[in-house]
Amino acid sequence: MHCFSSILKYLLYFLNLVFVVSGIVLIVCGALLLNSLGNFTKFDGVTIITFPVTFIVIGSVTFLVAFLGSWGSMRNSASLMKIYAICMLILFVLQMVLSIWLFVEKNTFLDFMSRLVDRAWLENDSAHGYPMDDLQLALKCCGNQDYGEYGSDVPASCCGYDDRSKECAASIYELRPGCNDEFVNLWASHLDIARLINLIIALFQLGIFFIACHLVKAMRWS
Repeated sequence: MHCFSSILKYLLYFLNLVFVVSGIVLIVCGALLLNSLGNFTKFDGVTIITFPVTFIVIGSVTFLVAFLGSWGSMRNSASLMKIYAICMLILFVLQMVLSIWLFVEKNTFLDFMSRLVDRAWLENDSAHGYPMDDLQLALKCCGNQDYGEYGSDVPASCCGYDDRSKECAASIYELRPGCNDEFVNLWASHLDIARLINLIIALFQLGIFFIACHLVKAMRWS
């Protein structure tokens, strides 16, 4: 393997290290988002958890593919590097599709999340398990738009209490924002972070793909 290929090999090590870190970041972001939603994920859970779970899966696959690339490079295995290059190309395409979707459909997605809170408000009864309680506990908010929608019957969850029989002091719930805005803002902030991370990772993937292809040729020639 000539000098240029050796340089690319070490560059690939470095890029794989960045790739491993980016995979961990995606996993952490997805896990933090899931955790911040609390028990509200039980309300229409498939829709709510799809986004964070997608990032956890992509992050896990990213981590494993980076390990495969490092292993193939260390062993000078053209077969492993070829598999690595193909995986990287597939990941690049998937990341670009996801990034484009996040840029194009952001407002549509946020509108859907806003309507989800509206539905939770309309179905906030014992038959549906009081979904607003879960949201209010998770986001430290009160009511759909604000606490005034409850009138004089403000639930204990607006004060952070699990027990619905407890009294909720006005000095607490009056300071809490409406859950609709808080829920939408939560998703909006995570979508902005996700768009940036996905775009950066996609550019890294494209560069790594070309480096891996060159190394496959170099390994076959050596």
